[in-house]
Amino acid sequence: MRTPFAIAAATLLAGALALPLPQAAAAPTPAPSPGLVVHIKNFMFMPMTATVKAGTTIEFINDDDDAHTVTLTDRSVDSGGIDGHDTWSHTFTKTGTFNYICAVHPYMKGVLKVLPR
Repeated sequence: MRTPFAIAAATLLAGALALPLPQAAAAPTPAPSPGLVVHIKNFMFMPMTATVKAGTTIEFINDDDDAHTVTLTDRSVDSGGIDGHDTWSHTFTKTGTFNYICAVHPYMKGVLKVLPR
């Protein structure tokens, strides 16, 4: 004859065996490595003009102490404020010539030419 303790232990064990096993966490997808780095320094984009292939990720590094943006003149892409010594990346998938500015300092201008792959 089983004791109440043995029945309770068997019930708990059966319940524990029915629990799903924890899944291994999926490794986060790494950010694409930049195909081009544009520095924002002395209130200028460097290089001011660049050519890349579609699908290229561009990293913008703000080397200034002031915040800047990377804003296409048609406003289809806008980084928002990039604080001093911070970065922002964007993958350009459409081909064409894209003019961009810093929305905070609109005299800061750059041109990006995106060619087919």
